[in-house]
Amino acid sequence: MGIRGSLLCSTALAAVAAAAGARAADGVKLSIGGYYHAAAGAVLGEDLSESSGVSEGNLRDYVFKQKVDIVFNGESTLDNGLTVGAYVDLRGQTTPDDQIKRVYAYFSGGFGKVQFGDQDGALAAMCYTVPSASAIFGADSPAVTGFNFSNAGIAGYAATNGTCYGVDSYSTQLVYFSPVFDGFQFGASFTPDQTEDTRNTLAGAGTRLKNDASQNSENLSLAGVFTHDFNDVKLTLGGAHTWSFLKESNPNNTGKAQDSNAYLQVSYAGFTIGAATEYRQNFGDDGADQLVFGAGATYNCDPWTIGLGWTRGDYEKAVGANGVGPFNAVHDDVALTLAYALGPGISVDGLLEYSRYKSDDAAGPDSHGIGIGLGTAISF
Repeated sequence: MGIRGSLLCSTALAAVAAAAGARAADGVKLSIGGYYHAAAGAVLGEDLSESSGVSEGNLRDYVFKQKVDIVFNGESTLDNGLTVGAYVDLRGQTTPDDQIKRVYAYFSGGFGKVQFGDQDGALAAMCYTVPSASAIFGADSPAVTGFNFSNAGIAGYAATNGTCYGVDSYSTQLVYFSPVFDGFQFGASFTPDQTEDTRNTLAGAGTRLKNDASQNSENLSLAGVFTHDFNDVKLTLGGAHTWSFLKESNPNNTGKAQDSNAYLQVSYAGFTIGAATEYRQNFGDDGADQLVFGAGATYNCDPWTIGLGWTRGDYEKAVGANGVGPFNAVHDDVALTLAYALGPGISVDGLLEYSRYKSDDAAGPDSHGIGIGLGTAISF
């Protein structure tokens, strides 16, 4: 049957066996949560090379941004102790092609937790980023829930670096999380087809086509994390690897995609120091790889938290949003972050950020700039 078939069968049988013959003591209970993130930012100084094809006169020096998610969670615990639920994460802003971010059903009990639907794979779901004081600003993966104010992505690989993206976030997949054993937990996920919102048929196919352009499918992800308190010192250590067994529509015979990440955090007396990295191989059909790594630290003295983080991204064959490229390039991002807790789940956050994008080729695009931001994070 193979490892992928065994994963599907074992997780599905565990959930079915636990649910057999059980009844709910009460009906499904619905809860509503989510977050509202907003920020105003400005670029104090920015320089883009002539080869970037970007005219600074066409760029505004300031911006207002917001990001909103509404979460609906229906859950019931059966008489045998099994918890069954459904989770729907709705984007608060209008997104014509992708209004729903995550939607899945789950079964949890003494065996762990099984989830089925559109969601993150094991690598992204169990990931820790470079520490940041802010929930909306930082040097690592701010695009996930927050903001940055670099324009490097116009002519370069991206406006930011990230260590938690994974191969197939939000694809329809099966995910398993184990119980915690003496601080250790592992997770596994499998994605047949790198698509989301998978209804009955797609392009007329009841099973799915296998020749979609730029698509990595049949993805298996394994992840593990260890967390333990040694008296007053808390240690978090983990990592993951994802194998993609099928690169669809592969005209250049590029190798199959793989993705690895690792992270470490140590916390003591209000201080948190950490590092993280992600290595993405062959995501596209040109054989390009991306390596991102970084480190940072935060200090919390209620109600204040301050942090300093740095990430570097090494990108092969990068092409900017305006079509400039491909060029190999390096992107450094340094973020000084500050957060003031107004109350539970409410903070005011600040950012001072330096971004430097430099092509390895003298003919390639370069940029650097300083950005500032002020915003708020409200979770409910």
